[in-house]
Amino acid sequence: MSEIRYDRIFDKYVVIAPQRLRRPELYPIDEKILKNTKKCPFCKGHEDMTPPAIYTLKDGESWSVRVVPNLYKAFEIEAIDESVEDGIYEKRDGFGAHEIIIDSDKHIVKFEELSKEQMKRWLFVVKQRVEDLKKDIRLNYFAIFKNQGKNSGATLPHIHTQLIATSILPKEQLSNLKRYAAFYKEFGRSIFEDIVDFEIREQKRVFLESENFIAFCPYASSFAFEVMIVPKIDISCIIKLDDMLTGELSALLKDTLIGLKGVLGEFDYNLYIENTPMQRDYQTEEFFDDVDRIFRFFIRIIPRLYKIGGFELQSGQNINPIAPENVAKAFKKLN
Repeated sequence: MSEIRYDRIFDKYVVIAPQRLRRPELYPIDEKILKNTKKCPFCKGHEDMTPPAIYTLKDGESWSVRVVPNLYKAFEIEAIDESVEDGIYEKRDGFGAHEIIIDSDKHIVKFEELSKEQMKRWLFVVKQRVEDLKKDIRLNYFAIFKNQGKNSGATLPHIHTQLIATSILPKEQLSNLKRYAAFYKEFGRSIFEDIVDFEIREQKRVFLESENFIAFCPYASSFAFEVMIVPKIDISCIIKLDDMLTGELSALLKDTLIGLKGVLGEFDYNLYIENTPMQRDYQTEEFFDDVDRIFRFFIRIIPRLYKIGGFELQSGQNINPIAPENVAKAFKKLN
């Protein structure tokens, strides 16, 4: 069983998950065998290679998106969510949910190869799983992420998404939310409203935009060619998207990934969706009622072009070799 240990030096939590060490390395190095389906547990017809499905979205007689427990999970819903002392330290069992969303029944290895309708189905399933897991009031923090390509940490080429839900709210997110709340209290508007309005006016870092969303390169991008997608309206969590907004967002996401591919060629990346905390508790009490006004959920796309070195690890400050304005210019030259 995994453990969640508290780091007294750096004031954060670390997950010790021995089961993750046994993950199979099935991501092929040879591009010629990238689409070999014989050993792929996520392909249609190989359902017996995974744990039983938690949720399936049907397309006629067959499934189009399938959700299963992660076989090599970092967290277990059966664990006890209780902190205990370990000498001078603190730890708890690795309580939480760890699920795999299989984005397609076809052996597709590039997320951006999904059609806009398929991407909308994927986002719909992500929403469904968050809504369902949110019913467990112990689960507060939801990490939704994709590792695309070997350089991103992926071990299986078939496109899939991971969803981890835990009771532990990361201290960095909690600190940011308190800062957002303080900004709103002082100025009567959110930091996200200021940023989105400014980027739309400036148009220096805008990658793409639709009626209700904007894709832009952050002013202080931590990674080269990083892009964020943020609502133009106050939406703090993806579960608050209606059908129209779900379709609009999934279409913009696909166009953004295709746009990055046009600039970079084939590239590996990490993608994650950052939502508000799901539950009111002692940590979120002070801002929970205002969360829709202080925070907007976002999608962050991080191309994995360069390795992180010693300075980044020690200081927590990334070195980005290209200005975000130049990234936006490079994309606009293609259109």
